[in-house]
Amino acid sequence: MLAQSNLWLAAQKLANIQMQYAKSRRTLNEAALGGARDFVEWQHYPSNDLVDVNSGYEFYYHAHSADEMPNGEHGHFHVIKRDAESFHHLVGISLDQKGLPTRLFTTNEWVTGETMIDSAATIKFAKEFEMVVKGRMAPVSNWVSALIQLFSAEIEKLIVDRDQKIRLLDVEYGNREITLNSRKHHVLTECKIDLLSRLSENLLAVNS
Repeated sequence: MLAQSNLWLAAQKLANIQMQYAKSRRTLNEAALGGARDFVEWQHYPSNDLVDVNSGYEFYYHAHSADEMPNGEHGHFHVIKRDAESFHHLVGISLDQKGLPTRLFTTNEWVTGETMIDSAATIKFAKEFEMVVKGRMAPVSNWVSALIQLFSAEIEKLIVDRDQKIRLLDVEYGNREITLNSRKHHVLTECKIDLLSRLSENLLAVNS
């Protein structure tokens, strides 16, 4: 678990980014589109994803068709760690219409085409998430990084529970390959989050 001082720094960074977008009358949703004028279902934003080739981390923002989206969701980020041979999905981050994060989730292997790795390795990659990005997408990248730090405990639990869910499905289906490709199981674990409450908790903790 992150030290309180690190959580405060993450909260401060995230709050500052949110305020800067609010001052410019933009939402994080709009910023995530990377300058695109239209938001098209299933298309990745920015195009070709936002990639840090040195660290192997990347993410993209997109939305499913309206009938597949949770009520009130505008779209979501998929956060990924890539290596020479494959890539691994770390966490999904859903945004509402106001650009506030409302949900964290993990997905089954077939959803992104990743190579699933165990919870210990996935958690390690999530904890080490850091991207060096320049230009208009830099604040979005910094926001994603700060959010992952701020909700590190929730993300770790989701990943551990993901593996437990997979083990249970393995028993049901009798085959790991069938489990990881089951179209009946898209999101494996999820939890709701309240950014404003978390910011208040951590920013006030240092001053109290």
